[in-house]
Order: sequence, then structure tokens, then C-alpha cells
Amino acid sequence: MGAISQANVKFVGTHAGISIGTDGPSQMALEDFALFRPIPHSLVFYPSDAVAMENAMVLAANYKGIVYIRANRPDTPIIYDNTEKFEIGDNKVVRQSENDKVTIITAGVTLFEAF
Repeated sequence: MGAISQANVKFVGTHAGISIGTDGPSQMALEDFALFRPIPHSLVFYPSDAVAMENAMVLAANYKGIVYIRANRPDTPIIYDNTEKFEIGDNKVVRQSENDKVTIITAGVTLFEAF
């Protein structure tokens, strides 16, 4: 109904995903993406560090529509420089070489593990 009425709402979820720490596997909310992605014209952000989170908040605030941001619970290393530009629908290549044999696509808390 929110999509039909063109609701302009923002949601932030915490304690979601596979890295919630001491709460254990019974508390791992994995359905959060599945709940928001089917909503027409909704956006889902899964920032990888504090810089990406700040940018996700700005993008969400300036987007007219439904936005869900999954916030990381654990402390994560800073990956992006404060001057990094983020855009809706864009992606980032954080590391590559001419010897690459595999492409790894990741988001959120798992990015620094692959980085």
C-alpha cells in the first residue's frame, strides 16, 4: 500500500544479517532484504563502512519513496575515503588487477573480509 500511495518513508534495520555477534543464529534477520526489494520503486542499501552509511543516509533522505538501510552492528574498518562519491544504482570496484581470475561481489559487513 505504501508504494501505491507513493509513501516517502525511510527504514533502518539493525541486528540483521549473519554477523550480529553474541546474539547468535536465532537472532539473524535474513528476511529484511526480501521484505523490501519486491516493493515497487523501493531502494535497499547495505553500506559497508561508516562512509558508505553516511552517504546512504543522504541518498535516502533525498529519494522520494521507500528506502530500507541495513546498518552493520559490528565495528567495521573504514574502506572508502571521505571524498568517495556514491550514487543510486552504482557499484564500486574496490580492488582489481590484471591477474584476476575471480570476481567477488559482496556488500555490507562482508566487504572488508573480501578486501
